[in-house]
Amino acid sequence: MCEECGCHEGAGHDHDHPHDHDHDHPHDHDHDHPHDHDHDHPHDHDHDHDLGDDEPESVVDGPLRIAVTGKGGVGKSTLSAALSARLTREGDVVAVDADPDMNLAATIGCAEPPAITRKRELIEDRAGGGGLVRLSPDVEDVLESHSTRFGDGDRGRLLTIGAPEGANTGCLCAENSVVQSLVRSALDADYAVLDMEAGIEHLGRGTARDVDAMIVVVGPSQSAIETAKGIRELATEMGVEEVYAVVNRVREGEGEAVREALSLPVLETVPYDEDVAAAALSGTPPVDASDRLTVAVERILRGIDCRIDGADDVTSRFVSAPGSPVE
Repeated sequence: MCEECGCHEGAGHDHDHPHDHDHDHPHDHDHDHPHDHDHDHPHDHDHDHDLGDDEPESVVDGPLRIAVTGKGGVGKSTLSAALSARLTREGDVVAVDADPDMNLAATIGCAEPPAITRKRELIEDRAGGGGLVRLSPDVEDVLESHSTRFGDGDRGRLLTIGAPEGANTGCLCAENSVVQSLVRSALDADYAVLDMEAGIEHLGRGTARDVDAMIVVVGPSQSAIETAKGIRELATEMGVEEVYAVVNRVREGEGEAVREALSLPVLETVPYDEDVAAAALSGTPPVDASDRLTVAVERILRGIDCRIDGADDVTSRFVSAPGSPVE
């Protein structure tokens, strides 16, 4: 087993080579997207697993677009924020807060951008109204003008979708058209993280259809496990092949029970984190408060990279801090 990323070593599993994009794996980056994912990356993909170096190290073979979902209250926004912040060390990142609760800005620790669904004049200007709705409105400038910067080198941009507002006017068509165009635009970035609405209803709108991987965050409860099962079924129907779980907020002895109940490959098992809980109480961004969260995110990204590179198995781990109990 590879001690660096946790994958089982096998053919093609070599951490000493600079990655190119000619993977021999079932996950093809040439998606049937309405947009083009060919990027000129300013970063290389040399995998150097020596943590703590001053120079940023690459942990993924980008581009990479991730949707993070799960039952409410399982920590998906915290994970989305930590993934988004870490990926700014890799390149340009667009983080999309698609959860009506809209707390990704506070979790990342940046200014809250205006919610798109509250911009009625913008929506009508771009998508039209009165029964004539443009299905692919031009929103190229909206991502820049309605986002806020964050992360390493300000390479991250946060876009907040907001709660559905169009129902108050009797029609969501124009709003949905703008939102879906913005999400497609976000997925053109080197890296994108979508913090999805809790539950499974949002999957029916197809906003996460074009992601490279979907992470289902699962807490230690039967309802969270059942939600994860529903998400997997709908994601499969949507054509999302790379669907993983992160077991989160478990206490000693709970992780194994949750993992055994899931029908998803588990990238990481993260224990209940007092530092994250204290940060939430004090209003401090948890991504700045927990070393254990930082380690977990590094391993999750490496795990996705291993899977996309064709590794057959990624061992589920329990991320511990010094002095913490380990399962």
